[in-house]
Amino acid sequence: MKLMSHKIGLLIAIFLFTPFLLNAQTKTTKLKKGVNIAINITNKHKQPHQTYTNIGLISNYEFLNGFGLNAISSITLYKTNGFQLAGITNITGLDVNGFQTSGFANITGRDTKGVALSGLLNVNGKSANGFALSGLANFSGNNMNGVALSGIMNINGKNGTGLQLSGIANIAGSTQKGIMIGGLMNASGDSLKGMQITSLLNISAQANNGAQIAALSNITTRNHGFQLGLANYGSTNNGLQAGVVNVSNKGKHGFQVGLVNINTDEKAHQIGCVNLNPSTQTQLIISSGSLHWLNLAVRFKNKYTYTEIGSSSFHSDINKKIAVSGFYRAGIYHALTPKFELSGDAAFYHTETLKNKHCNYPSRLYTLQPRINLSYKIIKGVEVFISGGYSWTHSYKHNTYYKHKPTFEGGIILF
Repeated sequence: MKLMSHKIGLLIAIFLFTPFLLNAQTKTTKLKKGVNIAINITNKHKQPHQTYTNIGLISNYEFLNGFGLNAISSITLYKTNGFQLAGITNITGLDVNGFQTSGFANITGRDTKGVALSGLLNVNGKSANGFALSGLANFSGNNMNGVALSGIMNINGKNGTGLQLSGIANIAGSTQKGIMIGGLMNASGDSLKGMQITSLLNISAQANNGAQIAALSNITTRNHGFQLGLANYGSTNNGLQAGVVNVSNKGKHGFQVGLVNINTDEKAHQIGCVNLNPSTQTQLIISSGSLHWLNLAVRFKNKYTYTEIGSSSFHSDINKKIAVSGFYRAGIYHALTPKFELSGDAAFYHTETLKNKHCNYPSRLYTLQPRINLSYKIIKGVEVFISGGYSWTHSYKHNTYYKHKPTFEGGIILF
């Protein structure tokens, strides 16, 4: 994760420290005096000279304290206070307070406070405070506070506070406080204290103290909040992970809810179809019974509970040709003696009748089956069991009732 943080920081540096900003980052360095093709109302008795009204083609003045309108570009050597509009670019050596709009880019050496609208880029050497809208990207060397909207990406070197919305990615070099909504990715180099929403990937390199919501994946080092996605990873999970696959190295105070939950902490709280931790015992079960003539399953056995995923063939209610089923089972167990174990579970079967549908059988069936089981350990890693229960089988079409009957089953448990 430290390496990831460094990569994010490097990416930010590449975008931010452009030649424009190298000329205008500090209080002592200013832009050079250039061509001025404009009509200005300027007070030259003040230092620096203050321009109150500026209308022209290309403007280059020391301090704008009012209104500026230029067909091509407007360059302010020191500060801009007021309204500045240019057909291509607005460039300010130090700070902007007010409203900027341009066809191509707004570039400020230090801080912008107010509104910045551009066709492609808004760039700040230090911080942006207020509202920034660009067709391509918004860049801030330090902090971005307020609302930043861009067609491609928003990048700030340190902290972000407020709302960042982009077509592809939002990146904060340090801490993000607020909401990030990115088309493909959101990333925080340090911690998240808000919300990340995206279609592909959310990254909070150090800690997630808010919410990460992604259609695909969420990644963090320490999850103290909420992760929702197809796949979620937190090296430490003390919050909630909800998804198809949830992975954590530690997490006795957190929860994992999903189809597959993986945690190297045996005290983790896991709710799902398959829960894996150091105490999980994986077993192979081969059996036969009155519902299906051949069953093969993998059982994941934890401290008090277990789940099974398996397949069956030769459904006993279909006696023409082969039919196949897939099933999921969940149950609880209790050791009566070191050799005998009592358990109870319930299963859901989905059955494809295959060519039997041509023999007036439904093409698909589902079965619900509760049962009670008794197993006996022969030697270490080998057990035998018998089961008794009841099954209700229905057709999916209009939920039509098909058959119900008592069931029994027997088999062997390995490992």
